[in-house]
Amino acid sequence: MKNTVLRFSILNLTLLLLLTVSCKNQVESGEQTKSLTDAELLGNQELDQRFIESMGQMDIEKLMSCFWDSPDLIFVDFEGNVHRGSDNIRLVFEQFFAQFEALSLVCDEISHIRAGDSVFAVGTATYSMQMKDGTSQQVTQRWSDVRGKVQGRWVYVLDHVHFLSSSNP
Repeated sequence: MKNTVLRFSILNLTLLLLLTVSCKNQVESGEQTKSLTDAELLGNQELDQRFIESMGQMDIEKLMSCFWDSPDLIFVDFEGNVHRGSDNIRLVFEQFFAQFEALSLVCDEISHIRAGDSVFAVGTATYSMQMKDGTSQQVTQRWSDVRGKVQGRWVYVLDHVHFLSSSNP
């Protein structure tokens, strides 16, 4: 447990350092005041919509098209586990989908922020889940991600989620 917390803390520290250096460089270069172009915002909104649809359809292929196909892809799940690589992350989501009879996702709020050639996004979302055992659950999460444009399309290169609340309606 101690090693997991230490590794998680080191990852968080590394990401914070990278964000700080990136933001410092943007302020020095004047980039921070630039907002997303209309085309960049549209591309990121399309990515958000494709992700929401793929979760509701529990469509693993459509879902994975939202992520960078790379061993360097990072996903931090609800429990704080760090998963690396698109193959590993595919398995995580296959196991996630296997729990549900039905799943819906609503993005409650989202902000997109330029970070050099990348886009940072942060928001909240609510999952409504019908479990295979007949019970239902609703979960609200806070999420943040880093997106990059790869081969002409926006994809997640780092995705982090954590629970805000959970209820059984």
